[in-house]
Amino acid sequence: MKMEEIERYDSNTEKYYLDLSNQIAENIIREYKKIGSYINIKGTFSDKLLYNYFRLKKRGKHQVLDKILNRYNFDYSSSIKRAIYDLLCGEKKESLLWPGVISEEDDGFLYRLETSIGTIKVYKASEIFKNTKSAYIFKRNLMNCCYKRSLDFLSENRDYKAVLSYNNNLFAGGYFHSYLEKDDITLDIAGNALYKSRDDKDKVLNGEVLAKLTYDEALDEFAKVLEEIPDLDSDDDKLQVLALYYGKKNGIK
Repeated sequence: MKMEEIERYDSNTEKYYLDLSNQIAENIIREYKKIGSYINIKGTFSDKLLYNYFRLKKRGKHQVLDKILNRYNFDYSSSIKRAIYDLLCGEKKESLLWPGVISEEDDGFLYRLETSIGTIKVYKASEIFKNTKSAYIFKRNLMNCCYKRSLDFLSENRDYKAVLSYNNNLFAGGYFHSYLEKDDITLDIAGNALYKSRDDKDKVLNGEVLAKLTYDEALDEFAKVLEEIPDLDSDDDKLQVLALYYGKKNGIK
């Protein structure tokens, strides 16, 4: 295994980190290749593993690989969250191929997924808000824009709070994420997903909560961090800066 295949470059810190998810994916591939068919493609080991899993699931032959994933403590919440993004953002057929997804029914508004971690009911957020002042936000790019779109929405809907969290990756480590919350309603705006019950939301968004902030609190907290860290710029992505800042305070690197 080449070093560049197991290291990840972080442009924020300008350092290389050991990519444990990729390393685990390689171990799973090596184990599976001893007993099953495998097609090699370009990309990371994680990409290769998911490509082969999708290929096998299309043919109903993924059960052996499922057993191997379970032995490596595969995070099904992370997988199902990705499936929900595909489902609500235009790749419906692809959504059923993710590990943990069993079946799906919908009426174009309410989506019901049967999964390995239970039934999940989720609404298509762009349909919920299509006749509101915030409808235009859902026409912008949502993918990988959780901080920007959360702040956009929060600026117009002050009864919500931004939730900054740290969530598990598929295999190891984690990632920072932002979504919105009001009472029992959770809006994962980057996934175009709205949950009306905490039980449904907790099956998918169950990471460590770092902060819950109103719009004014987010601006005030960002201003304080700007004073503390002079290298930051006022135009930086406010919620992303705060997520990384709180993460570091909590010992997350």
